[in-house]
Amino acid sequence: MKLTDGKETCRMCRRKPSVIYCDGCEKALCLACRFFTLWPEGCGSAHAKVFCEPCIDSTWVNPYGGKMG
Repeated sequence: MKLTDGKETCRMCRRKPSVIYCDGCEKALCLACRFFTLWPEGCGSAHAKVFCEPCIDSTWVNPYGGKMG
């Protein structure tokens, strides 16, 4: 996860200040437009990932939770 400095506007809603970048497409996202998911590791732990709505639904970007289609 990579945090923004808040100076950039969210690239999804284009209204609110951004807080984080999408782990898939690297768009700046606000609190309302970010989605979290966990990617499992082989040792029983998981890494948190943050995505925009198109990326969280994509199996190409988010193989642990994306939608086929």
